[in-house]
Amino acid sequence: MQTYATCWHTNGIEDSPTVTSDLIRCQGKAIDDEEWICDFLSGQETGVLGLIDEEAPHLVTQLFVCEDDAIYVHGARDGRAYDIVERGDEPPACFTTSEMGRFIPADEPVSFTVEYASVVACGSIDLLTTRAEKREVLESFMDKFAPQLTPGEDYDLMSNESIDRTAVYRLDVEGWSGKRGEKPADEPGAYESPLR
Repeated sequence: MQTYATCWHTNGIEDSPTVTSDLIRCQGKAIDDEEWICDFLSGQETGVLGLIDEEAPHLVTQLFVCEDDAIYVHGARDGRAYDIVERGDEPPACFTTSEMGRFIPADEPVSFTVEYASVVACGSIDLLTTRAEKREVLESFMDKFAPQLTPGEDYDLMSNESIDRTAVYRLDVEGWSGKRGEKPADEPGAYESPLR
């Protein structure tokens, strides 16, 4: 797996995220390896940001980068997600990303399963306010999603105006968990999704 962006923290730092995989019901699939969690996050393209809007859930699918114990997303400086975060005082938020593998048949449909991996992260979310912070994160997006392109050659450098009209969100991760269900490569009957 190629890692596009660094997602790490140093053990022993008080504000580092807590691995909460021990809370997962099916402990045989729980991942408590923080390096795996970071590598998985770094290798994913999209995830779902969960916010609370006056007691109602609000979910938004986003491209993201993960750096320094935080998950960053961006968007327009208007809309429901922007309003929730702007009017809150670092409101709680969660984020999840996942991937599916092969389907695994069984004798009874109730026992069919699928290979998968996922991470759930929880914490508080806020808007970045300085151009320098926003520029750094937006450049990380370009590094992750367009590493073959050179700024200033293949595309124009980000203007201050462009940065100013972009909302950049930082979810400070307080806790995260990982989960993975895999079968051996030669698992009898395993097959790829017919929908892909």
